[in-house]
Amino acid sequence: MTGLPWSEHPIFAAETQHDAASRLEMFDDGLVILSTSGDVLHVTSEAARQLGIDTETARGVPLSRLSTKCEGWDDLVAAMAAGHSVDRLLRRADGCEILAAPRSVREADQSTIRMIVLRDLSGLDYRRERASGGGNTTHLQFIAENRTRPDFVAQRRLDSELHRVLSRGERAMVQGARILITGESGVGKTEIAKFLHTTVADADEPFVVANCASSSDVLFARALFGSGTEQGGPRIPGLIEQSEGGTLFLDEVAEIPLSAQALLLRFLEDGLVTLPAGGQHRVVNVRVIAATNRDLRQLVRTGRFRADLYYRLAVVPLKVPPLREMPALIGHLTDRFLRTINQRRQTPLLVPHPLRDLLNEYSYPGNIRELLNIVQKLAIFLEETGDLAELIEDLFVPIDIAGIDGPKTEGAGLNQSGAPLPSNLKSEVRRYERTLIDKAIRVHGSKRKAALALGVDIGTIVRKTAKPTTTTNVEGSTNINTGETRS
Repeated sequence: MTGLPWSEHPIFAAETQHDAASRLEMFDDGLVILSTSGDVLHVTSEAARQLGIDTETARGVPLSRLSTKCEGWDDLVAAMAAGHSVDRLLRRADGCEILAAPRSVREADQSTIRMIVLRDLSGLDYRRERASGGGNTTHLQFIAENRTRPDFVAQRRLDSELHRVLSRGERAMVQGARILITGESGVGKTEIAKFLHTTVADADEPFVVANCASSSDVLFARALFGSGTEQGGPRIPGLIEQSEGGTLFLDEVAEIPLSAQALLLRFLEDGLVTLPAGGQHRVVNVRVIAATNRDLRQLVRTGRFRADLYYRLAVVPLKVPPLREMPALIGHLTDRFLRTINQRRQTPLLVPHPLRDLLNEYSYPGNIRELLNIVQKLAIFLEETGDLAELIEDLFVPIDIAGIDGPKTEGAGLNQSGAPLPSNLKSEVRRYERTLIDKAIRVHGSKRKAALALGVDIGTIVRKTAKPTTTTNVEGSTNINTGETRS
């Protein structure tokens, strides 16, 4: 490889290192980029997922010292060190098979890029089945779930407050203390609970979710503690017993009916579950994590939640910050969601830079769930219209979730700087479009080159830079034609 950083190599021609990395992320396969000396220069997120490693800590490490969770990796590294470029089959502990292919790409200037291409064969099997007319939707959903599962190792490095929250939760789990996770709707409370469970649990220890808002007091008690032996039938264990040895996650705990709160309190105090036969008791050892998007202390003050139950649950409170307070995560999460969507597309979805800027500035009252919703809509709407203003109106549809999630979401309708969003969104977006187009024309020297740089056709540039023409109608009033097509 030449003396240039990998991001400045001609094959990765881009304005910034982030752009170069984004281009690499568009590949379905995982890529490990190497220097001529064998050091790791870059690991794509897909490669990190397949190998079970962290992208940042792997960078700069000699390939011979890079440790993965794959059987066959050491043989691959040894073969490459001996000068053999032989494909190898890697196996993870979960049974997933990965085809690892060492490759060298030689450019016209004789510079060489060395890399390892990693292909998840489970995804390949799905594509082969789909191409032959079959297709297992469940399998596709399984692959997508793995790739969208939060990568908290990377996220906590991007945001110090999230790191503090996760670190406190990890310490609480080690000590066996109960945790209460609070935060707005859509911030990922369930995923954080799952993550904290994995920090102390073995693979066979259960993580059981109890949705406290889904039933009445009687049904809630049956779900939690099990059903009896009516008419001589077998007893069905409840969620508490099903989670024995693992973690019981009480989701939306604020919605537990007041009459059923005493039953949960009794279990939290002594760990006993009463069996129907003879009124016998059984001790159940289980970790407990609860979550809510409501203010439990306010509910205690109004008599809708028991104070003693609150103190039993909130031994270690964790408040998850909203997405608008973690702006560094927006681009990271957007790229992860795009990679998942691109697994289902024949051509990768590319987000124009102007739209990227708007994604970074939006306030996300629905938090991470809303960001995922927007990216999923992007995959459909970008193919329907080239008008950015029209696209924005369809994508960004904030709602006032006050009354649904408790207190009004702070900052809803604001951008990251805290300023109000423009009242006329279409005109603001058109003004922003024109600014970007004019800048691109100045930088690249022509409308055609500007269109190529912005990822639009030349007709769009011509239409949006046309000077307004003035006409007079029969009544003598003036109409201004901006060149835009209006419905």
